Amino acid sequence: MRSREEIKEFTKQMMNFKGTMVERAKEFAEFAHQGQIDKAGQAYIYHPTRVGEMTAERFGDDILTSIAYMHDVVEDGGFTVSDLSVFFPDAVWKTVQILTRGKSDGRDVYIDVIGKNLLATKVKLMDLKDNMDLSRLPYVTDKDSMRQDRYVDEYRYLEARLVKMEAELTIDEQDPETYAYLYM
Repeated sequence: MRSREEIKEFTKQMMNFKGTMVERAKEFAEFAHQGQIDKAGQAYIYHPTRVGEMTAERFGDDILTSIAYMHDVVEDGGFTVSDLSVFFPDAVWKTVQILTRGKSDGRDVYIDVIGKNLLATKVKLMDLKDNMDLSRLPYVTDKDSMRQDRYVDEYRYLEARLVKMEAELTIDEQDPETYAYLYM
């Protein structure tokens, strides 16, 4: 996890960044997760990169893709939503906030909160899809299998919530910027 001093220096440098929102989100993710290792012994940045790529492919939206790249930067990288709010539109940082699990939040409550937000649900589905890919692990333990079962249940719940939300919202309301303006 990055220190506040490191984050302050990084955000200062990012003030001059001229790339797209998605490119900026990638920079934030790469900085936040630099040196972190996942359960498979791989660089952690591969996870948010895969989630970002899957989100871009499935939903084709820069806001959702930016959220996907940064979905763990607060929880695991030391950034605050305040840090993100300087560089990203409300739809992005507010959704990252929803996707950030508080230490006191039970997993069921956390997933339920996500399932009430269209943008968070879409990104969390891609996060779970990546996490459910056990082929990335060198070997699968009983703990991995139990986690997999939980992820499958959460995925099914969120997929059902997504279908329901999409049926209840107009096409215009499903646009990430419009959705954030109206409902966040």
